Formats: sequence, C-alpha cells, structure tokens
Amino acid sequence: MRLAVCSPLPPAATGIADYTADVLALLAGRHEIDVFHAQESVERTRLPRECNVLPVSAFLDRQRGQPYDAVVYQMGNGPGHAFLYDILSRVPGLLVLHDLVLHHSRAAHFLEAEPVRAWRRDPADPAAREAARLWLDRWRDELVYSYPRRGERLFEVQLGTLGPLLPYAYPLLRIPVEASRLVGVHSAFAAEAVRAEAPEAEVVHLAMPAEAVVVEPGRVRDTRRRLGFGDEDLVVGSFGLLTPEKRVETVARAVAGVAARDARVRLLLAGPVPDRAQLARMLERLGVAERSVVTGRLPFDELPAHMEAADIVVHLRYPTARETSAALLRILAQGRPVILSDLEHQAEIPPEAVVRADVADEEGEVTRAISSLAVDAERRLELGRQAAAYARREHAPERTRQTWEDALDRLRGRPDPPPRSWPDHWPRPQAASGIRPSVAGRARS
Repeated sequence: MRLAVCSPLPPAATGIADYTADVLALLAGRHEIDVFHAQESVERTRLPRECNVLPVSAFLDRQRGQPYDAVVYQMGNGPGHAFLYDILSRVPGLLVLHDLVLHHSRAAHFLEAEPVRAWRRDPADPAAREAARLWLDRWRDELVYSYPRRGERLFEVQLGTLGPLLPYAYPLLRIPVEASRLVGVHSAFAAEAVRAEAPEAEVVHLAMPAEAVVVEPGRVRDTRRRLGFGDEDLVVGSFGLLTPEKRVETVARAVAGVAARDARVRLLLAGPVPDRAQLARMLERLGVAERSVVTGRLPFDELPAHMEAADIVVHLRYPTARETSAALLRILAQGRPVILSDLEHQAEIPPEAVVRADVADEEGEVTRAISSLAVDAERRLELGRQAAAYARREHAPERTRQTWEDALDRLRGRPDPPPRSWPDHWPRPQAASGIRPSVAGRARS
C-alpha cells in the first residue's frame, strides 16, 4: 500500500511525534510510506530508513501526481498540528485523534493571528478592527457550524473573558471528523465520545505502542547519582511536558507534605518546562526547591533510565482533553508504580496496576498515596509488575501493528465523506485543482 502519514515528528515537543515514530517502525517494510511534516528539522535517525520524509508543501503535488492508497493524519490539540487543517479535508483519510478536544489549538489559529492581535492592542482603531474581521468571521462561522445553538454566544465569550475550562466543554471535533473517511482513537471512552459529537462517524480503536526498554541496573544507579539522589532517597517523579494541566504544583505540595514526616523524599521533574522561572518560584515557595531536580527535555533514549530512577511516579491531568497519554503508557511499560488521576477515560487500566487519585481531593489523595507507597516497597514492586503486564498485554508492538493494519484495510474500503455545508474557508476535496480523493490500491503485503 502507498501510504502518506502527516504528523509532527521527532524532535517536536509532543508525545504524538514519538508515537508516530513508533508506529512507522511497525508499518515500514510492509508499505511504501511517505511522511509529511511542517518542521524546520527532523530527527531522521528516529524514523525507519524505508520512509521518505518530506515537507508538507510537497504533499498535494505528490497526491496529484499519483494518489495515495491511504492518508493518515495524526491530530492533537497543539500548535504543532495546525498544518493538518489545510489538507485533511482536501484528501480524506484516517484521522487519528490523540485528544478529544481540539478547541484550544483551533481557536489560537484565528484569535492569535497577527491581525487579531493588532486589533487587541488597539481596539479603538477602525482599520485594525476591519483587518481582524476576516479572521474573526471565520472563527465565528466554525463555532456556529459546530454548535448551531451556542456558537454565537461562544464567539462573544471568547472575545471577552474566556474561562479556562470552557474549551473543554466544546471540543470542536465536528468538521475534522466529518472530513475523514475513518477516525482512529485509543480507548473505548474516546470512541463513544466521537460518536456522540458526530453520530455518523466511522470509528476504530487503535492500540498505542508501549514497549519496555531494558535498562541495566548500573545505568539506573548512575542516573540517580548524576541527578544527586542517594541510594536511600525515595524519588517521586513526574514525566512529560510540565504544564499546569500536569498538576505539577499538586505533586510538589504532596511531596512537601510527605517530606515533613519522611526526609528521604525527593522530587524529579523530567520534561520540557514552558516557564522555568515560574516553576522555580513555585518550588521555592513550597519549600521543596532543595529536594527537587528539574531536568528539562531529555533525549529520548535517556527517558527509560530516568523513569526507573523514580521509585514512585505521579501522573496527573486536569483539566483533561481525554487523551491517552503515551508518556503514561511508557512509564507503565517500564514497570513503575504510578499514581494517576481517577478519570473515566483511563478506566481501561486495571485497578491492580495503578493507584488512582480522586480529583475532588487531589492533593490529599496524592499525599496519602505517596506516604503509603514510601513505606511499602513490596506494594511498589507489585504495582510495577502489574503495570508492566498490562502494557505487554494491551500495548505490545504486534497488537498495535495488527490494529493499524486492520484500520488501513478498513480505510481502503471506505468512500469519501459526503459534501457538507461547512464554512466557506474550509477546503473541499476539489479546492486544489486536479486533486482527487484517495483511491484504493493494492496492498504490498
């Protein structure tokens, strides 16, 4: 099968880039794959040699010259995915939704456009207001189409004071889902959520790959020493992009609470930091700065050793876009005992493999969980064993490959979606001269 995959790629600061690299490794050799991106640079060594890696500017020309048998769009709720909106409706394919909320990134496309920003700087300027009108009108049209009874009100609210939780209530999935032949998600919860938003959608459940990396014990010891942790220290880790949604302050407060009774407790924050100064002030204010280590973004091959350097991992998320976290699955695959937010979309993780924290008493629950696990090494080991077993069972490479192959076979038999009365600025399949919707071809395997 000639396959096009459009996605952020390593070293983009999104777990979806790493996920795409993992999936490409499973599919390469079985298909002829072109990978399209919108980045200044790509970590080519992370991708299979068999794949052609191309800028997205080449995608429509290549599709025009010889239509692909299938096109995959890896979509998330971040700026690194904005380039997909210009192509996913031109060439309908498999839309893989990593987040069940796309509102934040799509809103930013319009509301953070330079003409709108200029108008916000000088709202009394009629010329600035007129220049911003095109962007604002297009944004209003998308909201009204997706939420006919509420779109106008949403638009007014977003031009005024926007509460941080509002976008989570209006995911803005409708047009991307309608524009696709098939939608892929990573949990049963997500499948039902997509069908609720777009009842006619054809949805498939894809496994997300998560495979343990063998790390020599000596390397773990060296990593702990390099980070300044002693053999007797009890290291509480948090991994991934350190945004407010990861509840870093909750983790730090819980560590501070436990440390008042157990001086062994240390905090490891491993991942990109959007605002280092703010994080440093917060750790200082809570009195945990001296017992904390902040690594920043780590090279991908160093992550497993850092995960195993943590005795306990806390993986929180609120508010949530109902995403399946690749970082969480990697932590489970490495056999780490994990405390996570008790959220419905994570219900598929068995109760014996994790400790769940009720978001209604988040800090208290996390503090008690750390305290309990800190003095129970056997329970930590058992949680780790159960976590690793779950990852091997549900997220093994072979299972992932099979779900993807099944989805691609199903995609080839699906027709293009019917025409819709989308806002005028949304590209149609005929919008690029000479472009035809993807057509089925013969698989190479």
